[in-house]
Amino acid sequence: MFPSPRGILPRRNLILCMLVSLSCSSLHTAVSAFSSCSSNKCLQRSSCSPRSIATICSTKSSDDDGSDSTPPTTFTASQITIDPIIPAASKQTDSATKVNSATLQFNNRLNRMTKSFDAKTAPKVEALLLEAVKNYTRSEEGGQTRNKHIITPNTVSYTNAITAWARCTRKDSAKRAQALLDQMHSLYKEKGWVHVKPNKISYNSVITAWARSRERGSALQAEQLLRNMYDFYNKEGGGEELKPDSRSWNAVINAVARSRDKNCAHRAKFLLDEMGRLYDEGAGDLLPDALTFGAIINAYANSFEEGSSDKASQLLLHMESLAGLGFEKAKPTTFVYNACMNAFAKDPLISSKNVTDGGDGTSSRAAQAEQLLISMEKRYEEEKDHRVMPDCISYSTVINAYANSKTPQSGVHADAILRRMTNRYLLGDTKCRPNAFAFTAAIKAHSAAINAIAEDELTSQTTVQSKQQMEASAGRCEDLLQQLCLLYQNHGSDRSLKPTSVTFEITTKALAQVEDGEGLERVKLLQAGM
Repeated sequence: MFPSPRGILPRRNLILCMLVSLSCSSLHTAVSAFSSCSSNKCLQRSSCSPRSIATICSTKSSDDDGSDSTPPTTFTASQITIDPIIPAASKQTDSATKVNSATLQFNNRLNRMTKSFDAKTAPKVEALLLEAVKNYTRSEEGGQTRNKHIITPNTVSYTNAITAWARCTRKDSAKRAQALLDQMHSLYKEKGWVHVKPNKISYNSVITAWARSRERGSALQAEQLLRNMYDFYNKEGGGEELKPDSRSWNAVINAVARSRDKNCAHRAKFLLDEMGRLYDEGAGDLLPDALTFGAIINAYANSFEEGSSDKASQLLLHMESLAGLGFEKAKPTTFVYNACMNAFAKDPLISSKNVTDGGDGTSSRAAQAEQLLISMEKRYEEEKDHRVMPDCISYSTVINAYANSKTPQSGVHADAILRRMTNRYLLGDTKCRPNAFAFTAAIKAHSAAINAIAEDELTSQTTVQSKQQMEASAGRCEDLLQQLCLLYQNHGSDRSLKPTSVTFEITTKALAQVEDGEGLERVKLLQAGM
């Protein structure tokens, strides 16, 4: 658990630090997917009401003529209300809450079975549960439910079965888990079976099932389930066993961020803001973890939107601020740093000639990605914290960033990063071993440099120096390819070191651009020998 914020910083200041964007303009950018006009009401607050209202909604941006300026999102409008809770008498009787030995043994058996992650266990667990439900129904009709040898299927029984489906590899796993939750509600409401009343563990298990599902629309199902949790929580008069917790929110946000749906990054960020607002209004246990932040940052990286790297870096700054305040679970990890560097590498603005640091014309976003790598290296050296230890992905991502920057210096910068990566590996850091992706990215960087030099010379006469630079980059492409092939052969044909068709294709194109016929023949022979 996170340390209590009250002993560190006032709640209002903390949440501002965590979730308010660094400037008004950047905040507007972060939620631009939800609004482009002043009529948007994505966040509805109740400043005078004693209740806390969390509104999860989306509105369509429209121009003055009423037509949509952006494609409609699938983020449906809904309202989540958390009413002040007044302790009420429990609906459950002593006899209903008591669990006999037969039920305990039954639940333990189901729990042991749920440890498996395969396609066969979940159907068996569900079959055992439904058989027990059938037998209990017969016993109830015969007035024999007090028999200590009768298995009484309860919330734990159903939750075990739901968990089994959440861990099942079948395509319909999430739907089967949802069906069991629906059955719990039906038995609780229609038959009065208080012993099968769903709790937050039941809900969280179904949310996890939807989060792991690759079915289209699974992220929306997870969102809807979160709303349903709040509806049930309010309807039942509260209770900690029903109240959605950080696991509920983190699972839903992760599901949305990883869904690859349109605007998934903005939707996930909006949910993160809602989570923070509820925390601000009294739900002190609702705090995101590093995995949640990382998933949203990764979603921004995969959005390929201009300026997505700015939003990703803002989230990283939020994490570092939280970690500085003592919230250890929000501390950025290698995964988070890699995701943020990937956002810089994939930002379309990385190759913009108007966004450079000046000097040698290096892309500012590629340079920012490298600065993150330097920050990781420094933190690891100073703190010896393996959670921020740079790995092969870290270095390869920065190399790829320079390749995507498409400047005449792309290859030079890529070579420098590859050397640092190689040096760390030679000093004993096995996680930094260069692989085919790293070499291919470096080759791509030199190819990009050739193209950049050629484009610069289109408006002027080609100079001898420019031609020499292009030939040197093409030669470097061939050298890197040969090194990779040699590593692949000397390491027992390790697949992570095997050059791909893309590797050969980029090298061939670079040599063809400088009309190096002999180099092309050598590459052809290399490829034939693979």
